[in-house]
Amino acid sequence: MESEAHKILESLPGKNCGQCGFQTCAELAAFAAAQPDVLKRCIYREKSPPATTGLWPVAEKITWADALGREYEFILEQFPEDPGPRETIVPLNSATIGKLAIKKGDILYGRPALVGCPVTHVGVVVEEPDYLNGAITWCIVGPLAARDQGREIGYYQIVAYDGLVRHSREELQIGRRYYFLPRTCVLLSRHSGLISALAKRGDATRVRLEGIWIS
Repeated sequence: MESEAHKILESLPGKNCGQCGFQTCAELAAFAAAQPDVLKRCIYREKSPPATTGLWPVAEKITWADALGREYEFILEQFPEDPGPRETIVPLNSATIGKLAIKKGDILYGRPALVGCPVTHVGVVVEEPDYLNGAITWCIVGPLAARDQGREIGYYQIVAYDGLVRHSREELQIGRRYYFLPRTCVLLSRHSGLISALAKRGDATRVRLEGIWIS
């Protein structure tokens, strides 16, 4: 049964979005090993390349175009030690952090309205808040995490994305703006960002992107 669940997991997109009713793709795969029909709940299974190599997509299967056919230069992956994509954000209400007494480990949800994203995001705070700048660093997780203990922060602005790049069509340079695809974007939509930091990490490149837009 475990072997069958592993095979099923390899065919799933690895988004852990919770849309299927399970908190993670691994939980869906484990249930599907006994009840295969449940795989119909995965709304991304036919749209996304399977996560056959862990976090990293297979280079030969990358189309370099998002769901609307717009081209991008690289794919942004999450850090393997993080529970989801890492973002630095600023709530539009500057009093939110103090009012909610936000701390590391809290589950929050809100919407990045200033970049035009229609999707409510749920994240776990992974660092103590930056009170000087009113900023929060969190990792995006599935929406089920907010059902029992999530707190709303309302609209927010994205300050930066931090992640890894393994697949790129162009040389990455600090100070240059790129189109990129976040690996777990629910909309499968390309984003635009300016690289403000670069560093090698094993066979990948660690990047920090600021000035984020969906375009």
